[in-house]
Amino acid sequence: MHKPKMILFDYGGTLLNDGDADFLRGEEAVFRHVAANPRGVTPQEAARLGTELFLAARPCRHAGWELHEHQQLRLKYDLLGLRFDLPMAELEDLLWTAACPGAVMPGVPEMLAGLRARGIRTGVISNLGFTGEALTRRFARLIPEHTFEFVIASSDYGVRKPDPLIFRAALSRAGLPAEDCWYCGNELRADVLGALGAGLLPVYYAPPGAETADVPALCIRHWRELLPLLDSLG
Repeated sequence: MHKPKMILFDYGGTLLNDGDADFLRGEEAVFRHVAANPRGVTPQEAARLGTELFLAARPCRHAGWELHEHQQLRLKYDLLGLRFDLPMAELEDLLWTAACPGAVMPGVPEMLAGLRARGIRTGVISNLGFTGEALTRRFARLIPEHTFEFVIASSDYGVRKPDPLIFRAALSRAGLPAEDCWYCGNELRADVLGALGAGLLPVYYAPPGAETADVPALCIRHWRELLPLLDSLG
């Protein structure tokens, strides 16, 4: 094992914590920008339809495919006959931020600062219906002192982790072989097995109470453990 040239990260539960999403609150924020509502649709109706569409797409996600958030928003709002005074990307940000503002996981800013100081490149691969552009803006709002080299959302590629294609796309963008990259995430199947399948060294950011004895990865419980691990490699 040698020190990586780049470390790629999962998003939710790894770098940021979204907590419990309240999409009624999200729709209430979006509805402040309704330009046309001929049927008198309420935020409650929009939130219910959004949930129905999300659940209807579950078999697609379970099969390893991802739908793009803009598809879901267009379908939902066209079905309801709604028009807005904002472009789709701004509606996406407004809905997501109001529904779940997000918070930084403990130790992340210090860990990322340490990687910058050591010259280790960083990027993100996330299973996410929201777009990579929206996730990039979310990082800019919550971790403004750090810029990832790239942010990949499964919605932009159509495939979800653990499919090796999304990891290989990240390696192609990085211009690095798999053996020079680590991947950190908090889910065994998507993150650990996905990274292994693509040839990256996985780092399991173990949730509280999770068993780590038989996990085929480096295991850490807190981000303060990552930098000493890197420094031990010389």
